[in-house]
Amino acid sequence: MNSDKSADSKNKNFLSYIKDKISKLKKLIGIIDEKTQVSFELSEFMQEIDSALENLPEEYENLYELKPAEEAFFVNREIEMKKLEDSFENWTKNRFVTCTIIGEKGCGVTSILNSFLKKIPQTDTIRVDLHEKIYTSDKYFEFFNSLLKTDGIKSNKELIDFLNNIKDRKIIIIENLHHMYLKKVGGFESMEMLFEVISYTTKNIFWIGVFTQQTWNYLDKTISISNYFTSEIVMQELSYETIKEIIFKRIDYKSSKIKFIPNEDTLESKTFQSLDNDKKQLFLEEKFFKLLHKLSNGNISLAQLYWIRSISINNEKTLNIKEIDDFDHSFIKNISEEALFTLQALILHDGLTINDFAIIMHESISESRKILMPMLEKGLLIQPHNKYNINPAIYKSVYDFLSSKNFIH
Repeated sequence: MNSDKSADSKNKNFLSYIKDKISKLKKLIGIIDEKTQVSFELSEFMQEIDSALENLPEEYENLYELKPAEEAFFVNREIEMKKLEDSFENWTKNRFVTCTIIGEKGCGVTSILNSFLKKIPQTDTIRVDLHEKIYTSDKYFEFFNSLLKTDGIKSNKELIDFLNNIKDRKIIIIENLHHMYLKKVGGFESMEMLFEVISYTTKNIFWIGVFTQQTWNYLDKTISISNYFTSEIVMQELSYETIKEIIFKRIDYKSSKIKFIPNEDTLESKTFQSLDNDKKQLFLEEKFFKLLHKLSNGNISLAQLYWIRSISINNEKTLNIKEIDDFDHSFIKNISEEALFTLQALILHDGLTINDFAIIMHESISESRKILMPMLEKGLLIQPHNKYNINPAIYKSVYDFLSSKNFIH
């Protein structure tokens, strides 16, 4: 009788082993289980980061807030900085120069601009970061009157005359310039008006516009936006070594106690077991940062999110860093067509308020809410600045899938 139970147990273990192997093989070759759901980990991703930050001592919390890098933490953007400085120098020589910086959210554009403004000769600078859509002439003139501290500018001619008659030459930086359009009939009016202003005011104004890569690609295909910028600076993906350097630079690495914690699979690994304690830590450190670089796609802000999520502090003030695991992104292949069109719209606009979403999707506010809220609750979306955006943890996977299905070109 006992031998029968033992045989049954072995059979169940073997079947479980085979089932697990088949599941992994199906994922490897792209066959997705229809029951695959959005993982609980994804829906809790941002909450876990907030929780980890709250539990950090203040000296660490301040170092890992997602804000532009201070000069001491600014690392390895020499190529992009050189292009920006060269563009500015050419403008000071009265050459026709307009500049755009193209990069993913969180890749360090704001940090490079901060560093650039500190390095160049002091120049009057007007700088703004757009968080809402400006796609009508009324909103456009309201924006510029506020930006320039004027009252009565109501036409592009008046705006051009004002900028061409200012006493001192200026730099005007508009981050998230892609928020000056909405994908609808007449939705490019503000962007086209701005291009006219830029074209006629470069003698007095050094224009810098910042776009995400996806919005830039879309706008170049629709309105040939690259024709209006003489200098295109594309932010490159950061290397594994640079990501590691930036993260360690934010703490006093040599004097801080940092301990990398292995997961169960690593503990059972013969390779890991054969190492002495010091080499085990080096092994875990290298493994951690290589996976961190892969998951973040070289984006420093996303890398910091994963890093923060992995941190805990013990009573001895040691930073314990647990291993990170990738999300199961296979559920993306089962997302409904309606959700795919929603994700497409959010990528092409770098996020939308519910009102703007309703306009471009030709839906009521209530119907738009029915589309967006379940995606928000599942963790597919986040909602900063009252806009719905794709969760950064799955952004690249969503973009790649939409591209493969020709939702994005």
